[in-house]
Amino acid sequence: MKILILITVVAMATVGNAGYSCPEFWNLFGGNCYRYQGNRLTWSAAEARCNEDFTSAGVGHLASIHSLAENRFVYEMFKSSVGINDIPDWVYNREDPSPAYGVWIGLRQTVADGPWKNSDDTDQGDFFNWRSTEPNNNYYNVQVEDCVHIWRFDDDSDIQQTWNDMYCNEVMSFVCKMPADGESCE
Repeated sequence: MKILILITVVAMATVGNAGYSCPEFWNLFGGNCYRYQGNRLTWSAAEARCNEDFTSAGVGHLASIHSLAENRFVYEMFKSSVGINDIPDWVYNREDPSPAYGVWIGLRQTVADGPWKNSDDTDQGDFFNWRSTEPNNNYYNVQVEDCVHIWRFDDDSDIQQTWNDMYCNEVMSFVCKMPADGESCE
């Protein structure tokens, strides 16, 4: 099943990409370039790091995700870059919080309990892939959660590839996205 999903994601990544190009080490999908960054940074530091990359078509940002196919593509970048089997299941423990695993994406709240917005200013539309109990704005009952990541909570979340709102000063890896050179982006 996992092989079929990977083949589907790769096939979808090649559709509609004619005439586009990305810098070395970037992956092309839907007229945009994506790159997994393995260093663990806060959401703001990750966004700043993405802003350092650019093409003639635009500047990089944390990945905004607008479809299930794009969500799968970004998650597969994360999954193929780390040893998923080496990541322990996340466990809620207030005295000893375990690190969150997953990748920051560009979605965040700029105003407490306000609307969710993408760092690249694209309209989120109707696509959200929240875990059933999210967003809950509850980081150990201490901090608000205004930033979003695709997370690996346990084996089930590896299949679902759902989103979680998170305390923005948590550190984790991230995926950058920028417009590809070539034809105008979708």
